Amino acid sequence: MNKILIPTDFSEHSNYALEYGSFIAKEKGGKLIVLHVVRNENELNGELEEIKNYSYLKGLDVEVVVEEGNSVSKSINKVGVDFDIDLIIMGSNGISNVGEMLLGSNTENVIRNSQFDVLTIKHKMTDLSINSILFPSDFSPETYSVFETVKIFAELFGATIHLLRVNTPNHFEGTADVTEKMDMLIEHFNLNGNPEKYKKIIYDDKNEELGVINYAIDNNLDLIAIGSHGKSVLHKLIHESTSQNLVRDTFRPILTMRFS
Repeated sequence: MNKILIPTDFSEHSNYALEYGSFIAKEKGGKLIVLHVVRNENELNGELEEIKNYSYLKGLDVEVVVEEGNSVSKSINKVGVDFDIDLIIMGSNGISNVGEMLLGSNTENVIRNSQFDVLTIKHKMTDLSINSILFPSDFSPETYSVFETVKIFAELFGATIHLLRVNTPNHFEGTADVTEKMDMLIEHFNLNGNPEKYKKIIYDDKNEELGVINYAIDNNLDLIAIGSHGKSVLHKLIHESTSQNLVRDTFRPILTMRFS
């Protein structure tokens, strides 16, 4: 996470994302690219300069970028490619000054169409630390490509990873089979030597989304990390629609990661 892209429309929600990004950058020593999208340069005002004076950005490497474009999500992805960023952090429910939802529906558009991992912030984080990460999965070999990012977050913040399999009436798998898959992932990522840094959970609920949300709330977890296939339909435990619903419905930070 050496380069973090944070789109802003100067709303309070985008400021929540910027503050959280500054916290991660301070922990990691990375650079923040703050992006503002406009239809034309005449829309620029003094707010961009004010960003540099935010107290929580003091001492950080921050670059402010203005991008002209009619599609906010496409502009975000373009700048991400141009700067070779590692992570996008977006607030949710902010209204852009170009008349469209910058940080609401466009968050989902970025998740669908971007090649980057996206961390969604729903509200001001009163506690910026990440002590626990929920990773809901079916634990197939495909999920290994996104778990690498989960492991990086966990090591960066010293967090415990909750490995969660949600069993539903339509997607049920036996305990022995699930446990075997979890153990294979644990061995693959050399987590065996730190058993206090992960937990294995099999949880029953009506559907996957409810299971993830209910477990996160019941256990007061700090971050939910979930894989996404973008446009394609996931015929796995966690479907694309579920990851997008989670972004809309839960108040916890959601890290969506693109399967490779």
